[in-house]
Order: sequence, then C-alpha cells, then structure tokens
Amino acid sequence: MVTIDGEFENASLGLVTRYSDTWFQIGLRPDTAYWTHFRVRGCRGKEITFTLTYTERMHTNRWGTVESTNPERPDDRCRNPYLSYDGHTWQHFDHARRYVTVPHTVCFRHRFEEDEAFVCYTIPYTYGDLNRFIDGIRDHPWITIETLAQTTDGHDLPMISVAKNREATELIGLICREDSDEPTSNFALEGLIGRLMEGGGEIEALLDRCQFRIVPMVAIDAVVMGSPYGGPWDVMARRWLDDPTLPEIAAIKDQVRGWMGSHRVRLLGKLHGGQTFDNPPVWDFRVFDHALRKLIPKDLPAELDPIWNPFLRDAVPWVRELTIFETHLQQEYDFWNFFSTHTNGKDPDNLKAQGRRFADLLARFVLGA
Repeated sequence: MVTIDGEFENASLGLVTRYSDTWFQIGLRPDTAYWTHFRVRGCRGKEITFTLTYTERMHTNRWGTVESTNPERPDDRCRNPYLSYDGHTWQHFDHARRYVTVPHTVCFRHRFEEDEAFVCYTIPYTYGDLNRFIDGIRDHPWITIETLAQTTDGHDLPMISVAKNREATELIGLICREDSDEPTSNFALEGLIGRLMEGGGEIEALLDRCQFRIVPMVAIDAVVMGSPYGGPWDVMARRWLDDPTLPEIAAIKDQVRGWMGSHRVRLLGKLHGGQTFDNPPVWDFRVFDHALRKLIPKDLPAELDPIWNPFLRDAVPWVRELTIFETHLQQEYDFWNFFSTHTNGKDPDNLKAQGRRFADLLARFVLGA
C-alpha cells in the first residue's frame, strides 16, 4: 500500500486525502501557503497522481504555472514540484499542470521507479546539506568553522571563516538564508566559498588583504521544520531590531560589533534567493552606497559570463523604516557599504557557477577600489 509521511528534516505536510491508492490530495500546513515536502513509500512501478491547492492567486507564479492569454490554447504547465529517490538528486515529474476546473490547484503525476521517493516543491537545501558541505571543507588550511550560538530550537549556528592571511586587517562579512524558502542562495554560497578556496590570481590577492566571515544559514530552525520564511518568527529578515532578540540574530550582531572594532570592514552583504529553479539567471542587487556600483557594473560584457545578468537598484529611503539587517547597520554604525542579492538559476550547478563568478567580481571590486 502507498503511504505518505512528513517525518524527516525539512518535511512540510498537511492533511492527506486518499481518493484511491494512486490518487492523493496533498494538504498544506497553515504556515506554508504553497510549500510542501513529503515522502512516498510503496510506490515502485505505480503511476501516482497528486493534487495540491495553494492559498492565494499570487502563488500561481511560485508554482511556475503559465496562464496563457489565448483561451483556445492554454499553457497550464508547471515547473514544480521535484522528486528524488535519494534526497540528493532531483528531477521533474512526468506530468505537472495547473488544474483548469479547480482554482489555485496543481496536479502532478509520475510513474515511480523505486519504492521510496521524496517530493518537494523545489530542490531543497537542508540543514543536513549545510553540515555535509561544512564537513567537506573544514580541513582546508584557509577554513575555520565555529559555532556562534544555539538557535531557539537548539541547533548549532555555524560561521565559516576564510582566511589565507590571518593577519589581514580588512574584512568582508556575509549572511545567507534568512528566509527558509530560498534554497538557491545556499547553492550559490557553496560556489562562492569553493572559488575562494581555490585561490589563484585576483582571488589570492583578495585573500592577502581580506578575511571572510560567513554565516551560511540564519533561519536554521525554519529550514529544519520545513516552514517558509522564519517559521514561528514570520519573516526572520525583519527581526533585527526586536527586543529581546532571537539568539541567532543576537549572535550575529555580537560578531558584527567585534568586526567593527577589530578590522576595516570593506563590505557586508546578504545572499537571498529564489523559491524555485528554472528562472532567468538574475542577481538582484540592492546597493546602499553609490560607490559600490563598480561591484557589479551594469554593462558587464556578455562574453565575460553568459550566465550572469545583473542589475542594480539604488538605495531607497524606506530602508530606514524597516527592521532588517541594513537598518541595524545604519542605525548602530552608520555603515553603508552594504549589498543584498537574490540568486536565481536553472539548477544547483548553475547557482554554484554564479557564486564562483560573484567571488571573482568581489575580488575585482576590492582590488580596484
């Protein structure tokens, strides 16, 4: 008999309705609105249909549906969800479309080749994935791994330091994955760190001058529980001025205070991402210092990097009214050398390539500034 469960890290599953042994309605948890991640067992050799209803019309785009303007030739295909037999290698479903007769509903169907499969709204990047990545780099001579604090739910909050020259007085700080439902950012971060570890050329010259401090996953608890954004803390990116402060954010703020006192902080930034893949490869840069236009030039020659399509937005006055990381830096330190990115790509390898390219551009900016 086919069974469906959500008893694993990053799972997100509401009420499941069994119409038959090959047709299931997948319910969403109230905190998710559109996100799901579940396991199917007893499915080998069976073609199984799943239907799912998301809560708002806005999530039509997040499910990757295309609403055709021609009613006689509608295009109701979905790029989501994905399936995996091992939790690491992911593929599309045989069939995935938006329902025509039921509002805000998608249908996905597949003939399964193995007896157990994972189904996720997108290709996930879990806390377990992060720990495996950290284990793979911790022996590199330029890498130091430390635990900054315990999260609210008791998970280790890691920080990755990249320091070829441990006497370097300049510093670049990055935080990543403030929102649980943006896994593309962690794949890009893997590429960035991998490029720094390779060294050579401008990267090595950068590391002679600068140390990196990277918090690779802020919303760890939300990632573990499979909740978008910040889980019970809603949008975790808006929690920087809370009193009392969440332990994760308090630990990062303590680090920033130390950096400001011990180094010349060249840049601070955060890596956000997309909720799904198969999007145009665009990085959305919010830059809070006009001098940083040199970081990602608008007219980057296409032949330098065909996968890179950056665009810039100027600083906006309302950032001072928010309660985000930028606001804290401006109010506490009057610090403006800050950027924020959103990463999108067609697959994890594409995102890692973008991260590698970003490392090269950081080197070019710092060395030329």
